[in-house]
Amino acid sequence: MLMRISEESEKVVERPWEYWCLPAIAQEYDARRFHHLKGYLYRRREERAIELALRGLQPGSRILDAACGTGRITALLRHNGYRATGCDISRAMMDVARRRLASMGHEVHFVENNVEHLPYRDKSFDAVTCAGLLMHFDADRRVRVLRELARVSRGRVVVHYGCVGALLRVKARISGRPPGNVRHPVSEAEMRADFQRSELIERARFWILRGISSSVIVHLTE
Repeated sequence: MLMRISEESEKVVERPWEYWCLPAIAQEYDARRFHHLKGYLYRRREERAIELALRGLQPGSRILDAACGTGRITALLRHNGYRATGCDISRAMMDVARRRLASMGHEVHFVENNVEHLPYRDKSFDAVTCAGLLMHFDADRRVRVLRELARVSRGRVVVHYGCVGALLRVKARISGRPPGNVRHPVSEAEMRADFQRSELIERARFWILRGISSSVIVHLTE
């Protein structure tokens, strides 16, 4: 069973914006993604990377968790003492998120919305997080999202990229899967180009299982 879930979690989803809106998929998402050894290790490393990227923000800071999905990062923010708000395009995923946060004793406001057009005024949040989204978009759409995240943040933007180097590209040729198992893998040069086009400055990056996973958490500011 664990092997089946692990294999399922590696596939690249077609039309993810529709896939994740299905209630059955939302209910099973966390189990498929994290209920195996690699998923457990990945989750621990990713959450630690996000904590490091937010280091220095005072407890009580207001943070938007954009593309919050099932609320895993939203819960991490609340655990660390931040005031969190979640938004996502999938109502089904946010239903799971609400139950997760309620079970922890937290009341969090969730908004159904497209991350490219956030329903918030400029500088509404002390920081913004966005994990698990940008690797599904091409360069122009990534830049639109980055600019929108920066617009609603007072300074700090913490994003998750699928960034592949030579090792992962070799593995992709051998396995026949897309590099990093993401829809739009980027090189480090392409990632830096996104930041330049968005007029954002990279302050720090934190790799997650480098060489095994393409994932990297990046701390950006204007």
